[in-house]
Amino acid sequence: MKKTFRAIFAALLLSVLAFAMTGCNGDSASDTESKIKIVHINDTHSYLDGQSVSLEFEGVAAFTATAGSMAKVATVINQLKTADPYALTLHAGDAVQGTVYYNLFKGQADADVLNNIGFDAMAVGNHEFDDGDSFLSGFIDKLGFPVLSANVVPAEGNTLYGKIKPYIIKSVNGTKVGIIGLTVAKKTKESSNPSDEITFNDETESVQKYVNALKDQGVKKIIVLSHYGYENDIALAGKVTDIDVIVGGDTHTLLGDFAYAGLESSGEYPTRKVNKDGDPVCIVQAWEHSKVVGELDVTFKGDRIVSCSGTPHLLLDETSLARKTTAKDALPSNEKEAIMAAIAAHGNNISFPANETTTAAIMQGYTEQVTVMKQTVIGTAATDIQHNRVPAHAYSGVTLSLGSDIAPIVAKSFYDLSNRADVCIQNAGGVRISVPAGNITMDTAYTLLPFDNTLYEIEMYGSEIKQVLEDAIEGIAQGGSDGGFPYAYALRYDVDATKAFGSRVSNLEVKNRTTGTWSAIDNAKMYVVVTNSYTGMGKDGYTTFGTVQEERGMGVNTYLQYTLSFIRYVEALTAANMSVEKLPASDHPIKSYISTPAEDDKL
Repeated sequence: MKKTFRAIFAALLLSVLAFAMTGCNGDSASDTESKIKIVHINDTHSYLDGQSVSLEFEGVAAFTATAGSMAKVATVINQLKTADPYALTLHAGDAVQGTVYYNLFKGQADADVLNNIGFDAMAVGNHEFDDGDSFLSGFIDKLGFPVLSANVVPAEGNTLYGKIKPYIIKSVNGTKVGIIGLTVAKKTKESSNPSDEITFNDETESVQKYVNALKDQGVKKIIVLSHYGYENDIALAGKVTDIDVIVGGDTHTLLGDFAYAGLESSGEYPTRKVNKDGDPVCIVQAWEHSKVVGELDVTFKGDRIVSCSGTPHLLLDETSLARKTTAKDALPSNEKEAIMAAIAAHGNNISFPANETTTAAIMQGYTEQVTVMKQTVIGTAATDIQHNRVPAHAYSGVTLSLGSDIAPIVAKSFYDLSNRADVCIQNAGGVRISVPAGNITMDTAYTLLPFDNTLYEIEMYGSEIKQVLEDAIEGIAQGGSDGGFPYAYALRYDVDATKAFGSRVSNLEVKNRTTGTWSAIDNAKMYVVVTNSYTGMGKDGYTTFGTVQEERGMGVNTYLQYTLSFIRYVEALTAANMSVEKLPASDHPIKSYISTPAEDDKL
């Protein structure tokens, strides 16, 4: 028995020693160095084509260039993935909403382009919910890669149930990497259109929950694919354990050194913080609208980051470089050389890629359809119908004493399409152009009203309507955008910008929908106000729109696309053999306007 006991003891001792040796080997293995490349974009918003940006280099006159396009994004991503086949390719959300490509094709064009490029995952952005659960469900069906959000939970039976994953696990050159999706909750609930069957859980708690789930599966390299915003991502980093990288979106944040090109960024690329454990976290974002492709290189020692670095690639079209003048004169060769030298001296974070051919071909197919559809004539304008944001201020060399003539027409088109509305209020910045005399096409409508807003109805007392107007003007007085100036239909008023907040708007009158007669607004009466869904959420200075809903419940989103309202207004006039004309003076919302003596306060 003693011999047997000794044998057992010896065996146990050998096991302990073997475990200790395994532990040592594990520690040694944990010191193994590994690298991961992450290629990322965010907030592309259906901007399949490029857009003009203004740039300025030392020794070069201010100039413009076309930045971005998904064909150039495809080129750069393909190049980076060819150099590193194990690179992760991520989209941090808001793939749709914002251009005619979305308005006409409802995500199909975006899906075809994104599938052709090839992504490992995409986060759910708030604007993915703008057209409700059904749209997002259909959009996910079109995509050839997973869509992630840890804190978006559809109810069982909802069309999105089972389609949004909280996380995925990818094998990157033999290393397991967890990718957790995240969606900004409050903004999505308040500004988009998810149904009541969608639960939005706390962002931090949701991320930590799935970090723990990944750790339980032995996955210790963790990326958060976040549509939560740059500052929120920074805060999140310090509240959650074990995360290593946050690839972000939502705030359209430019990171990196672009000051030499005249662009202001919000921080370093990558932005380095620490997680709740005190370990490094690298945070990145890639601006907006297909202008930038982010390239992040992360080095791990074991499961801990030891370094991260990278390049946000700003994509320009070299053939589009032109002086920032009305004539868009071509840049002389010496200025081009100065630009290229400055780019090389600052790490080559600006590039001039060609268009990837397959993606370009997909886009061309849609562009041709857009071109044809845009040229469809829907009516005529009898005269130039001009737009000023603020009355009595010059815009494009034109000063209108009572402000915009086209914004009140837009407001009337909303009013006509909303059967319940007593009045309509529309922000100046939501109307983008003057409408020249002659043919009005679909392109005119989508250029005039390019956003994918909907008509939004709010019940308000007369006194609150006055407060909304005061709020909007005060926002400008406090340095906000002059796009907040309020225009209206079936509502008219005097504005004295020299007076104090609360006293600038006076003599409000409302037009009766049935009789067409005007009468003084009743401060104690409840009215239905129709506006666009953007200002309806209290944005652009329209604070009281938000507060009255907080107090009495949300307004009614009609889901009527706001560009459609103008199209129907023009088509109705055409059907009656009439042209679009300025509203009668009696229907213009601004009865009189007194501007401030200052030249730099926008009022």
